[in-house]
Amino acid sequence: MNNKQRINSAAIYCRLSRDDGNDSESNSIGTQRSMLLRYAKERGFSVYDEYIDDGISGTTFERNGFKRMITDIEEGKIGIVLCKDLSRLGRNNALVAYYTELVFPDADVRFIAVNDAIDTALGDVGGNAVMPFMSVVNEYYARDISKKVRSARRTIALNGEFCAGKTPYGYIKDPNNSRRIIVDEETAPIVKRIFQMCLDGMGTYQICAQFAKDKILTPTALEYERHGRYASRYDPSYPWDWRASTIPGILRNPAYLGHLVCNRQTVKSFKNKKIIQIPQEEWITVENTHEAIISQDMFDRVQPIVKVKRRRNSRNVDNYFGGYLFCSDCGKRMTILANAAGTVYYSCGAYRKYTRTGINRPCTTHSTRFDELEKMALALIRYAVEATLDVDRFVENLLNTVEGDDTEQKMLAKLKKRDVEIKMLTKRVFEQNAHGKIDDNTFADLYSGYQSEQKDVAGKIEALEKQMREVRNREENARKFAAMIAEYTDATELNREMVSNIFEKVVAYQPEGRGKTRQQRIDFYFRFIGQLPDNFFENEVSL
Repeated sequence: MNNKQRINSAAIYCRLSRDDGNDSESNSIGTQRSMLLRYAKERGFSVYDEYIDDGISGTTFERNGFKRMITDIEEGKIGIVLCKDLSRLGRNNALVAYYTELVFPDADVRFIAVNDAIDTALGDVGGNAVMPFMSVVNEYYARDISKKVRSARRTIALNGEFCAGKTPYGYIKDPNNSRRIIVDEETAPIVKRIFQMCLDGMGTYQICAQFAKDKILTPTALEYERHGRYASRYDPSYPWDWRASTIPGILRNPAYLGHLVCNRQTVKSFKNKKIIQIPQEEWITVENTHEAIISQDMFDRVQPIVKVKRRRNSRNVDNYFGGYLFCSDCGKRMTILANAAGTVYYSCGAYRKYTRTGINRPCTTHSTRFDELEKMALALIRYAVEATLDVDRFVENLLNTVEGDDTEQKMLAKLKKRDVEIKMLTKRVFEQNAHGKIDDNTFADLYSGYQSEQKDVAGKIEALEKQMREVRNREENARKFAAMIAEYTDATELNREMVSNIFEKVVAYQPEGRGKTRQQRIDFYFRFIGQLPDNFFENEVSL
């Protein structure tokens, strides 16, 4: 292409995105394309190619159509760039100025924004003189739209309505209500399977390998199969290639409990689309907005497991205490290791980390042998099974070790009676003061005293009711524990499922002594009931 041909060669550039607000109809790709083709024909321009970015924000210039146009400009194929208006080129003032004042002039490219009467070939006349101001206004418009979109999405989320573009794996949008999600009968069983496989001791890579073997489509491949689109990497020749990061993402997602969780991530700004994570305490959570796939019990049991990176050891021992065993001093998780002799043991994670880095160690080893921990856990499980054979006696003994004398009910009735009396006395002094039977000073003293006493009584009633609710909850949880532990009456070996079902956490203390005199305290905390009080063992059979 010679220079004369290049000068008359026009590129038609069209762009549309949500930052165009309610003006999307007049800015539709079809409308832009028709206008620019007619404009080129009327002025005798030769259209080299059309470059379209549909659904791409003007705040970024990382657009495939735009980048292809720039490449053709650099290769000397284009002499004119046609846009409907300046905002179609972009809504980032700095980058619009960069291209219109540096890149295009350096390449001898003429820029025309039809509706804004901008034509760089005319110099500082017409719309060219106010082009910098138009660019600033366009950027401000994008900023304002971004702010409104965020605000609207937050309101929708607070109302418990689904507003994300993509549903969690295992759910689909309700055909009758796009702001509600329903269970996907095809993929929900796979979600349940993932949780169960985790509880069974399978690691992330093992689950991925099994799904590849079973030829289960990845979420991305399923999206492509159903809708013909995908937002991340996708290999059509191997659509069962599950990513290791996908599994933990599913296991941690509270959406499977039936809760809508939003505001978990955002972008740096309306111009910088880099994703940043939002602290969990700032998430928006609305409970019970849709049908749950996973029970709260199963979800809670999985969380300690998914937080721990599985490690192999020389004896290939399954790390089923991983995520449940903690250091008593620093609170860090214990790490599984094996020494040269092949003995498998746990060590404080903080101690091990700082030993490797050579920095002063903030904790001690808290070394705990795996086999000894396993024996203690099994013995405790057998004891718990025996102690809960008589459920009513177990519950009674457990509550007695915590509560002592059961006088709360009588005390509560007494306090409530006094509360009624104070209200009646307060009403009476109002009446006596109104009828002149007591003067204002006496009324003020009596009223102040009754108000103070009523406040004190109300506080005691609230505290007692809270205490009694806790007792009822403990009783309910004790019965749950008894029902759960009964499933392991004949257990002779420990496994990952037993640990996740029975224990909430295990705490290891620094050992004292060496060799035969070595002693170490290990605290086991059961699910539902926590740690059994020391005096509980006096009421039950001994180990």
